[in-house]
Amino acid sequence: MSELIVRKLVVHCSDTEDGPGQSVEAIRRYHVEHNGWADIGYHFLIERVGDGIVLEPGRPPTQQGAHCRAGGRNHDSLGVCIVGEFDEDPPAPELMRCVLDGLALLAFAFGVAAAEVYGHREFEDAKTCPGRRWNLDVLRAGVYGRLREGLVGGRMVRLDRLNLI
Repeated sequence: MSELIVRKLVVHCSDTEDGPGQSVEAIRRYHVEHNGWADIGYHFLIERVGDGIVLEPGRPPTQQGAHCRAGGRNHDSLGVCIVGEFDEDPPAPELMRCVLDGLALLAFAFGVAAAEVYGHREFEDAKTCPGRRWNLDVLRAGVYGRLREGLVGGRMVRLDRLNLI
């Protein structure tokens, strides 16, 4: 597997119900057992844990992903999966804030411009990721705004846990 040079962030959704049993490990098991992959296809996942929403590490960011074959995106992007289904209902405001914070953090850490944040559907017509109810222009504008504001507003961020440092 070749080393990844990150130029884009590609946002996905798990297309599952948000809740217990939809954890990173459950998705990893599915990818390994069902798809025969060596690991989970995404580099990061955003999921609800207890009363909060967290950014969880998946496949190491130095390794090529298995999240968006179309257009060769596995070779130049990080895959970020939001646990849930967003074709019928838009993301809750709390989730949207967390997604914007997480994507801004990743964009900052990997030197990716907000304009280079994409939904999976922008590369594959058969996909709706991160869901039909996500406005991708609003998503990019939100990431840009957070980068411009200084990212996390003084909150402590554990970059070591995400394997970014």
